[in-house]
Amino acid sequence: MRRFHGARRSGEGQILAIFAGGAILLVLITGLVIDGGNVFLQRRDSQNSADISAMAGTKRLADYYVLPTGTTGKAFTAGDNVYTAIQTRMGQNDCPTGVGSDCSWTARYVGQRSGSSFVDLGAVTATDTAPPGAFSGAKALGVTVNVTKTPRTYLLGVIGQSTWTVRTVATAITGQPTGAPQGQLLPIGLTELPTTEGALYALTSGANGPGNFGWLSWDGSNNAGSLATALCTPNNPAFNLPFEFAGDPGKTNASDVRACLQQWVDNQQTVLIPIVLKTNDPAGNASCSTGGNGNNFHYCVIALAAFVITGYSQPAVDQINGRFIGTIPYSANGNSSVPGPVTAPPTEGSTLYYLGLAQ
Repeated sequence: MRRFHGARRSGEGQILAIFAGGAILLVLITGLVIDGGNVFLQRRDSQNSADISAMAGTKRLADYYVLPTGTTGKAFTAGDNVYTAIQTRMGQNDCPTGVGSDCSWTARYVGQRSGSSFVDLGAVTATDTAPPGAFSGAKALGVTVNVTKTPRTYLLGVIGQSTWTVRTVATAITGQPTGAPQGQLLPIGLTELPTTEGALYALTSGANGPGNFGWLSWDGSNNAGSLATALCTPNNPAFNLPFEFAGDPGKTNASDVRACLQQWVDNQQTVLIPIVLKTNDPAGNASCSTGGNGNNFHYCVIALAAFVITGYSQPAVDQINGRFIGTIPYSANGNSSVPGPVTAPPTEGSTLYYLGLAQ
C-alpha cells in the first residue's frame, strides 16, 4: 500500500503558513484599532494644547498693548513674555519642553490677515522684549502655535511602526474692534430660526432655492476654491443685518470643501451660521429678499446662529448637521453689526477689545 507522507507534510506546511499569516493580519488589525484610537485621543489632546497655548500667548500680547505705560506686567521680560505664557500652558497640558518628551512646539507671531492666511511676522522666542511692530512696521495681532506629538505605538511596532506623528495648529488673535469683532462665520445659509439649544439641526437640506444647495458667496464668485477658503479660514466682510448675498449654486462636492468641513467637525469649535429668509423679509425690508434661479439666486441674511458642526454626508455633501448653541437676534432697525476682520491691535487703556481663536 502506498503512503503519501510527502503530500501530508506539504499540506500541514501550508496550513501553518496560512495560520501564521492570519495571526499577523489579526495583530495588524488589532494594532490599527488600538493605536489608531490612541492617535485620535492624542490629536484631540494636542489640539486642546495648541488652542489653550495660542490663547495664553495672545492674551499676554494683548496685555502689552492694553496696559498703561509703566504698569507692572506691560513690558516683556525674559520670564514674562509671550513665549513664557505659551510654555507655561504647554507644560500644564502634557507638552513640556526638554529631553525625553514626545511633544514639541513652535510659535510664530502673526499680523493682519492677507487672503486666506495671516501674515507671518517671525518666531516667538524666549528673549523677546517686545512684539513685532511695537515701534515700527506691521504690528503683531496674535500667535500661531504648532504642536507635534510622536506617541509610541502598542502593536504596530511589529511592522516597524514604533511611533505615530500627530500635528496640530491653532491661531489666536487680539484686536481693537471697529464694530463687532470677527467671528467664524461660515457661508452656509440656514432657512429656519433655531430655538432649542443643544439640539441637532440640518443646516442644509439641498433644496434652499432653485439650483442652489445653501452655499453663500461673500464676493459673488462662484468656484470651489473661494468656497473652501471661506470655510477653512472664515473671511466674511463686515455688514449690517439684514443684508443680501449671492448664492453659490450647486453642491460643490470638492475635496477641499469636504476637508474644510471636516476641520470644524474634528476641532468642535463654535462657528457662526447665517440665518436666511425663505422668501421675503417679515420686517418689510424690500431691499433685502431671497429668491432667483441658478447663478442669479440670492439670500437675505437676517440673523446669526452659533453652532458646532457635528458632521456631513458622504461622498457628496448632501447635508451638513450642527448642534445649536445660541442666536444673535434679528434687528429690524438694521443696526445689528456682523463680524468683520480685525486690522489693528488693542489700544492702550482699552476696556473693550477682541481676543479669541481665529483658526
